[in-house]
Amino acid sequence: MISGGICGTRRVVWLMVLLAAGCAVAQDGGAGSSEIPIERCDVLPVVRANVAGQEMRFLLDTGATTVLNLKAFSAGTTKKIRIDSWRGAAATSAREVTIPEFRLGSHTLHDLKLPAIDLSPIGKACGGEIDGLLGVDLLDRLGVTIDLQRKVASLKLAPSDTQGMYAEMEGAMHHCNVAFNEAKARVLEDCFDPEIVLYTPDGEYRGRKQVMQYMDETYFQFAPGLRFEMTPHDIRSFGDALWYSYDYRIDVDKADKHRVGHGVAMCHRVNGTWLILNMHNALLEPGEKKP
Repeated sequence: MISGGICGTRRVVWLMVLLAAGCAVAQDGGAGSSEIPIERCDVLPVVRANVAGQEMRFLLDTGATTVLNLKAFSAGTTKKIRIDSWRGAAATSAREVTIPEFRLGSHTLHDLKLPAIDLSPIGKACGGEIDGLLGVDLLDRLGVTIDLQRKVASLKLAPSDTQGMYAEMEGAMHHCNVAFNEAKARVLEDCFDPEIVLYTPDGEYRGRKQVMQYMDETYFQFAPGLRFEMTPHDIRSFGDALWYSYDYRIDVDKADKHRVGHGVAMCHRVNGTWLILNMHNALLEPGEKKP
């Protein structure tokens, strides 16, 4: 049943315009960019990155290689490491730190080995906390373009495989359709994001509790004998989110009735798990052709 949408109302058209605008990059399959705000530590440009799940502040330095602040990264092995900067190359005794995940905006690098030295004088000089220097080596790997006038760092986005992403989501969530057809409430509930919003011809429902109550009162009383069928149409992706429209049909054998309509769904991937964030369903309007 499990991914739905709205159609035939101004609200739906407005939503689809927003989705189309927000996801045009992914649909076209071309390279795009995402922008990260550049902050200041006095006059020095700083960006926020996520390192192993923790937000940290990195000074942008296109004349140096990436270096971590020893005060923020105490674990590691001390060894002789070559460090490049605008002053030239130098061999110094630094601690080598392994970072399992470094994320800047929508881009992620894994298993980095970076030197860590005491950068506290820089933080003291600019009057703020600095956890590292983000140098030309990682800036190049991340495809970062710095625009100091606009105060943003732009990341190039690789073309997305929207169809492949949808196929992955569909395979991962197949058990959700089975759970609806078999009225397995506990299994189905885990398919929804805690902040799920469900729009239906019967009303609007927010959060897992309200959505599951609606499922129980509207459909589960007729199990077994429920069948949900869906035909997807426009599919768009952006980052770890998918939007798509579809035609749907819900058959209830015991009541000898069915619902036919249109839908728009939004799913997103959270820590490797696909969850339904929004479902917008509308019945087939009079005069419309059945899917």
